[in-house]
Amino acid sequence: MPELPEVETIRRDLAQEILKAHIISVEVLDVRVVRQPVQTFRQRIIGRRFEDVLRRGKALIFPLDSDEFLVIQPMMTGQMVFGFSPPRKDTRVIFRLSGNRALFYNDQRTFGRVLVVKGLAEIGYFNILGPEPLEADFNVTYMRGMFKGRKRPVKNTLMDHTFVAGIGNIYACEILYRSRVSPKRAARRLTGGQIAAVHKNTVEVLKEAIAHRGSSMRNYRDGHGQEGGFKNRIQVYAREGQPCPSCGAPIKRIVQAGRSTFYCSHCQK
Repeated sequence: MPELPEVETIRRDLAQEILKAHIISVEVLDVRVVRQPVQTFRQRIIGRRFEDVLRRGKALIFPLDSDEFLVIQPMMTGQMVFGFSPPRKDTRVIFRLSGNRALFYNDQRTFGRVLVVKGLAEIGYFNILGPEPLEADFNVTYMRGMFKGRKRPVKNTLMDHTFVAGIGNIYACEILYRSRVSPKRAARRLTGGQIAAVHKNTVEVLKEAIAHRGSSMRNYRDGHGQEGGFKNRIQVYAREGQPCPSCGAPIKRIVQAGRSTFYCSHCQK
């Protein structure tokens, strides 16, 4: 699933290409991804102009000149690619733009959501999101207060989007590895120093991943259809049995809340 760095990379790519572009036509090739009547969707978006490209959590938000918003939640396999090439087998929606340009929404498993809303509060996801991890209100004081009393493992807490927006499995594993904190440790049991380390590495890992244009483990592609480079910097995620970069012990895999967790039992006590 695209996480914050991947969606932010797409946002930045598209912001360079589509601002002030008009939507000339819309081709819905698979109605399953458009989460409202297709005719209504097309009527509300055709002829409109892109005023900005924003991100909240793992969702892309496109303010339109109609004061409405096109919202795209890529979910597991969604891609938003700008280009001139023909559609692919997994292309679900094509936005034809002024200047003979196009945006392709590709989604192999069709779990994504594409719709137009008058206000973002219409989408439940936005109403429960925690702070953005790269903004000022996500700080050590906030983390300390949120961890207090939480019995859940810290790994699950980092992936809870009501606690912090946009962190998924890949980056939660990498953050805890760099922080030398066991993913199994209850959030309430972290020391002040460990909380500070988790906060510091959350910011650093996400910024580094954005700088390297995200992690293409499977389906993710950036706004121009290219793979991200952070997968080459991953130290524990999906490396079960391989040596820990720090101590050489084999990386272990466990399952937490239905998701694979990768960590070094020697470095992450």
